[in-house]
This record gives sequence, structure tokens and C-alpha cells, in this order.
Amino acid sequence: MQPVGHREWERPFPVRYLIVGEDEDGEELLLGRCAAVEGLFTDPAPPPREVLVLRGCAPGAAVGWLGPAEIVGRTASGFDAWWTLVDAEVLSVAPGADDSALVDVVIGAGVHPADWHRNADDPFVRFELVTRRGAVRATGRAVAGLAVDRPAADPLPLRLVGCEPAEPMRAALRKRRGPHPGYTELWSLDDTGRVMDRRAIGFDVEWTRPSVLGGALVDVLLTVEADGLPGSAARAVWRQWQAGPPRQAGSWRGFDAAGRHAWLMLALRSGRPLGPDRSGGEYHLPGADLRNASGLHCAIGEALLGPGSYYGWGLDALSDSLCGGFGLVPPFTLVWHDFAATEEELAADRDPATGLGYPEELARELERDGVTVVRA
Repeated sequence: MQPVGHREWERPFPVRYLIVGEDEDGEELLLGRCAAVEGLFTDPAPPPREVLVLRGCAPGAAVGWLGPAEIVGRTASGFDAWWTLVDAEVLSVAPGADDSALVDVVIGAGVHPADWHRNADDPFVRFELVTRRGAVRATGRAVAGLAVDRPAADPLPLRLVGCEPAEPMRAALRKRRGPHPGYTELWSLDDTGRVMDRRAIGFDVEWTRPSVLGGALVDVLLTVEADGLPGSAARAVWRQWQAGPPRQAGSWRGFDAAGRHAWLMLALRSGRPLGPDRSGGEYHLPGADLRNASGLHCAIGEALLGPGSYYGWGLDALSDSLCGGFGLVPPFTLVWHDFAATEEELAADRDPATGLGYPEELARELERDGVTVVRA
């Protein structure tokens, strides 16, 4: 569905959002449009702090703050399960309780409930402590304190302000919580009418009232999953993108790590049309003053595809991008200027198992997939 035909209405304020669902054939269907949304940048309450112990790790893990991280459970069959850690910190590294040649890594963090189902005959063979950028900080055989029941996060309110429902949405609102429109997305439009963000919000309606903006419009209060919102770190990034896709190189540099991650997610969700994948050519990555891994990934997308472009936000996402669908596939050449400066700036993201810094791990991932990386 193209948003262009749905932007204009005879009101003194613009259409900023579209509510989009699916018809019976799975095609995109306009459900409504609205002028504003309240609550989009709300941060969910952090989960309670817990202490976990990753047991039976190889020596080399370091005490220190990790920030956003994950514990990944691996099975012999290749099934993975993820537990998301909030504001994680390695509190202590002690001799292993079961084997003095190994160490136990004590982690403090808020822990989100895992969304996974595992066959009892497919046990986990190892657990990895992984940073948001994909660096493995420790690997062990078990995690004490992980396998407990945790309540799901409370849903958050999202208010559609100045909403003009189409007939499928009007029918659903009359039912309040009817089955249609089922899968529902909120499309955010920039000043040019281009889709800036697509976000699944569901259709859990609390109430509908005449809009504060008057006319025949309505305000609709929904409740949405807490992890479905962009969060407060994205607000300034969205404001910058509101005028249209970035045209100036380095526009992301003024943001902190959380803001840069929000930039990458907006670059991914905006779905900039790139045309068929191409290959070949030489691209130049300025490696100085990147400050963090999110900055590195912002710079990579920009170097390969231009300002405001996306080419992965971590090692796994980078590997996905190299497989196609993002505008550029190997073989091509990446000249990484000031590579040593990137390594120094990101020295904290060093994999204790391999001793490699994150930039070197990323460069090797590129090379494995057919990219010629010139470390300049």
C-alpha cells in the first residue's frame, strides 16, 4: 500500500500516521489515519534486578559494565533461546565452584522473560553472555538463577489523537476488541509523506472518544506491548528524520550510543527503496571518532549506501545484510581508514574467548562473506 494517496485531508493539520492492517488475502489495508500519537516514546519500567551466575567459563572474562546484553542458550540441534539483560554488569569473576581451572561469572541485570519453547530431549549445551553489538564476553555450561518464572511486562498506553477510521476500523471499534483488524501496524510519515517507521501495535482498544481536535475525528486509547515502542532515546532521532531522510554524512554523530542504536532501527524500519542489489566497487569507511559499536554500524551503512542507510546493527545483522536485500552484496572492497583508531575506541568490546576486538571480528565477518577489507 502506498501512503501517498492517504496524506491529504481538509483539516488545518497534517496526517502524520496511518493505521494499516491486512485484508482476507493478506494484503495491506488502510484502517485509519491520524494527526498525532501520544505515548510513542514511553520507556517501559525496567525489570527487577537479579543476580545470575554463568558457571564453567574459560578464564578471561573481565569485571565491568556491559549495558544491554543477552544470555543465549545453544543446543546441539542449533536451536537458540535468548534472555534479554537490561543494564547488565559483570560483578565478579571467581574460581569455578565445580572446576578450579574454570571460572564462574557473576552478572547483575534486569532480566526480561524469555520467549521460547524447548523440547526436553534437546538440552542446552552451552550459554553465552553476548553484548548488544554481538561480542561474546563469556561462555559457560549453565546459568544459576536463569530458569525461573518471570511476569511479563505490563502493557503501555498508546493514544491515537485525531483519528479518522476507515470502515474496517470503525467496525472493529464498534466491537471494541473484535478479531478484525487483527495484525495492525502504525506507519509514521515524515514531512514528505514517506513512511519513516512501521511498527506493530496490535488492536487492544481501551476506549474511543470524540477527539480533542474536534470535527468528526476520534481519539483511541490502545494498550501495546512494552517492547513494541521506540522509547525515549529515539525521540530526538525521529525529530531529525521528520524533514525527510538524512542527506548529510555523519548526521548520527551527535547522538549517544542509545540514540545511535535508535538511528539504526529507524534506518532499518524506514525501508528506503534501494533497487536491485549490486556488487563490486570500492567504498571508504572513516574509522576515527566512532566512539562505540553503534557508531561503527552507522558509519558502515553510510559508507556503503549513503546517509541514513542501514547495513546491519550487530554481527548477525551484518551477516544478514551481506546475504542480500539491502542494496549491496559481495564481492566489493571496503577501505577501512584509521582501523587502529576504531580498535582503540572499541577496546572494551573484546571477546575474551578469542582476544579479538569488535572491529576485527566485524572485519573478519566481512571477509568470510567475500568482502575485501583494506585496513588503512
